[in-house]
Amino acid sequence: MSENSVLLGIKYEAARIGDVGDDALAGIEEQMREEVGEGWESDDRVIRGRNAVRREHGLPGLGEPGDRPSPPIILRRPLWRRLLGS
Repeated sequence: MSENSVLLGIKYEAARIGDVGDDALAGIEEQMREEVGEGWESDDRVIRGRNAVRREHGLPGLGEPGDRPSPPIILRRPLWRRLLGS
């Protein structure tokens, strides 16, 4: 159940961010109610899944004080490539 809750949180937040439309979002919410329960909005596992998606998109997390987006990833070439100029 816990893995399912995290995955449902990922699915829900991806749909919200992707603006899939009210009908599709309502369908996901119904699935959440059936599988997680009425309190799905505050379920820690659902929030963990939702926050994973939010961080991927540079958005602040939900439900945790001081939660903020992950720092930007700085891509650097390996040291040997920098030294050899390739």
